[in-house]
Amino acid sequence: MASCLDALSWCDEIIVIDSGSTDRTQQIVESYPGTKFLYRRFDTYIAQKNFALDHCQHDWVISVDADEVLPDPLIDEIQQLPFDVAGYFVGRRSFLGDQEIKYGSWNPDYKLRLFRRSVGRWGGSNPHERVLLEGPTQRLNVRMLHYSYRTRQEFLHRNRKYMQMLVEHQTRPDRKTYPGEPMLHGCGNFVKSYLLRRGFMDGSAGLYIAYHMARLSYEKHALMTQKLKDDKAASNLRQSA
Repeated sequence: MASCLDALSWCDEIIVIDSGSTDRTQQIVESYPGTKFLYRRFDTYIAQKNFALDHCQHDWVISVDADEVLPDPLIDEIQQLPFDVAGYFVGRRSFLGDQEIKYGSWNPDYKLRLFRRSVGRWGGSNPHERVLLEGPTQRLNVRMLHYSYRTRQEFLHRNRKYMQMLVEHQTRPDRKTYPGEPMLHGCGNFVKSYLLRRGFMDGSAGLYIAYHMARLSYEKHALMTQKLKDDKAASNLRQSA
């Protein structure tokens, strides 16, 4: 968090939204004069980030997660922008522990993070929220640093949480399923990440990421299929009661 805030000192205002962290987030934020700390109970990432937008005073905003850091060359690029579009995509250089992951499904990784809030709002699906923007966009050349996961165990724990959230938010009653869907998605995910996007170039970390992302993809679709069956069974039971 401190590294993230240090790299934002050039901004006219800094607003931090927290949902009750136990890692001294509030104390760290309060040590930065002029930085506003706001609490909001977490429900979805979309609602959390729109809450932050609603408390901004300026039209141009940059959205940065606590595990992201803007390097000096990126700050220089932003400060020299003409701001003649509605928003800018910022690439991310992601790390697993101390190793930068340069291939696989983590690259390329561009996110719309710098935009005019008068024409933009967070939407999409949880936990893969994205900015819905009206107007033209451009890509910046320099990428931010994304310290994704400190350990491989953290990677597994957090992505399993994301997977459960996806099952909850993306399972529609009208969704069609087919035999072998979980296996097809799992295998396809591995081939795409490890072979097509050359995840093998990242060594053991690339194999680890590709394997576990494929496994989580398999589990996600298996859970979605089971949830549909359970919901249908519950609906039939209510109708027959």
